[in-house]
Amino acid sequence: MASDQERIAILFIHGILGTTSHFEPFLSLVPPNWSICNLSLKGHGGSVKDFSQASMTEWKQQVKNALEELSETNNKIIIVAHSMGTLFAIQEAIEKPVDELFLLNVPLKVRVTFRLFRTSWRVFTGNIKPDDKWSLAAQNAYSIERDNHILRYFGWIPRYLELFSEIRKTRKIIGKLPTPSHIYLSMLDEMVSPKCSKLFKDNPCICVKSLQTSGHFYYSPEDQCLMKEDFNKMIQNVQKEISN
Repeated sequence: MASDQERIAILFIHGILGTTSHFEPFLSLVPPNWSICNLSLKGHGGSVKDFSQASMTEWKQQVKNALEELSETNNKIIIVAHSMGTLFAIQEAIEKPVDELFLLNVPLKVRVTFRLFRTSWRVFTGNIKPDDKWSLAAQNAYSIERDNHILRYFGWIPRYLELFSEIRKTRKIIGKLPTPSHIYLSMLDEMVSPKCSKLFKDNPCICVKSLQTSGHFYYSPEDQCLMKEDFNKMIQNVQKEISN
């Protein structure tokens, strides 16, 4: 067990409509004596109405509360996040000390592809073929119960307007990020444009890697192997810092 001077925690933050299971490939790699908080944001994992009644303010406060709680008992904190969760991670790391960021598909530039519409429709209808890896990954990453009443989804509009506001805010401050950050951008992302890599190039704290054969939810075996290797290296480097 790590001593009081060596306590380390990892906070996982999923994206909008996402689920904590998105981080399963990484959870088993975390040393057993590290603390883990795999945060489930309010309104996720429930009904369409539950999601509509949540808010960006509540989600951001959840992240702040989790970080404050982890800071009370840990000396080092790492944040691993996906999509919307990366926006919270960046904002928090600018405001208060965080030791490392490991960020997947940071949505500072948004795009809409045909595959997004196709996979969304297949997830909504449940009409997914067993070999449709893209739609299956999207389904596994989607935490909201399906609702056949289309009008109920209109309650999501305010949440997405809030999301776009957070994107604009984060885009303006990304140059101020002082934390060593590992960013992974999928070249086949259905929602995030790979062109957002240009926004990171002037910050020496940020290392960007491209996932050539992955999307927003689907990660190819090759790309997943790359991320897991880098995740392990990050953990090893943190452990070396402690031992020195």
